[in-house]
Amino acid sequence: MKIIDDIISSQMQDELEANILNSKFPWGRMASSNLADEATREYVEEKRIEFSDNNIIDPPQFHHNILMNQQPGPFFGWFAPIIDAIKFNNVRILRMKMNFNVPYIGSSDNSYGIPHVDLANEDGYTTCIYYVTDADGDTILFNEKNGYSGKLSIRQKVSPKKGRIVLFDGNTLHAACPPISNRPRIVVNINIR
Repeated sequence: MKIIDDIISSQMQDELEANILNSKFPWGRMASSNLADEATREYVEEKRIEFSDNNIIDPPQFHHNILMNQQPGPFFGWFAPIIDAIKFNNVRILRMKMNFNVPYIGSSDNSYGIPHVDLANEDGYTTCIYYVTDADGDTILFNEKNGYSGKLSIRQKVSPKKGRIVLFDGNTLHAACPPISNRPRIVVNINIR
């Protein structure tokens, strides 16, 4: 795991944040942060049992696909400086998207989303999370890997800080905490090999 602050210049950070927070930017709403459709109460309860933790919640979020199935979207160029700054040789982007989280009624300081990996059927990839905004709503990285069931142990909590990126093994279970303040938590999620 690696955390890098100010991966791009502060001017680029500000421009990217302003463009993304523009009222005309196209966001889609996902009723679940873990599934394409809204998770049922039964599904969330199954995850609470699977991971032995009643703090698991499933807040909705907004999302925007930047690159899916090797097809870049119209805003892909905005994120090239981040990809260039990561400095991986012969990088292949498997998926790139943004998540926009807002405060969730019913969450607490101990709540977090469903632990997951981004690409459950892939191995040997790196997950990168770039923070577009300063916000609360940490990313929790667990010691456990994809396929694990049982009580999770926290390896590290990473706080959202504009310009920060965290890189970690893609098979690491992780979860987002919803923000408590009114400041949106916006991240760029990049999966690379």
